[in-house]
Amino acid sequence: MMELKKLITAMILPPFNILILWLLALVFARFNFKKLSRISTALGITLLYLLSIPFTAQALKDSLVTEDHLTLNDYKNAQAIVLLGGGLRDSKELYAPLASTAIQLERLRYAAYLQKETGLPLLITGRSPTGAIEAKVAAEELQQFFHIPTTWIEPHALTTKENARFTKQILEKERINKIILVTNEWHMQRAKLLFQQQGFDVLTASVGEGITPKEYGLTLMHFIPQGGAMAKNMQLLKEWIGYWKEK
Repeated sequence: MMELKKLITAMILPPFNILILWLLALVFARFNFKKLSRISTALGITLLYLLSIPFTAQALKDSLVTEDHLTLNDYKNAQAIVLLGGGLRDSKELYAPLASTAIQLERLRYAAYLQKETGLPLLITGRSPTGAIEAKVAAEELQQFFHIPTTWIEPHALTTKENARFTKQILEKERINKIILVTNEWHMQRAKLLFQQQGFDVLTASVGEGITPKEYGLTLMHFIPQGGAMAKNMQLLKEWIGYWKEK
């Protein structure tokens, strides 16, 4: 079932959706539907351009960001910190065979700061599709590099929805309902929604640069296609699809 969901998602996102449009253009041309063929070709080219420029990536990112506007005093009123897993990679470094990705490391850093400042117990949730336990690796890195203890490790969740459900099973036994939720800003809207659906009172602790300041303005490079921009657009569109699906 999970593989089917991934396939459907891939078909909706670039570059798969563009390839589908161009394949349709070939089919229409083969059966002499020239107008439909030209429309499909033009749509594919338009999508390819829009989804490969930094301007679109910036607009999509800003549309996903909701500023936290919370202080340390606000966070101190919570009962626990919940850190969502952000991925693992193989590691050639001497300290471990598996390590946190860059996304995960940013989350670890903010969770470490919040734990030091608030003294709240920390729960880490997440497992990799490969079977490795993201939460366990994250806990080990927090202890080794930041000297931060982890109170609970949730080792089973593969999705954000499972993060929320399995976290609830652990924390309701401790009568903990008000949490600080740590994840990336582009992931926070969906994560907050899913944790609220489990009955949590969520204080968001978003990792990222926030909404792009207006004074930064636009340059020519915002409209020049770039490979990195397409990768960002794929990630952000995937997040919007996930959010709409859960609402």
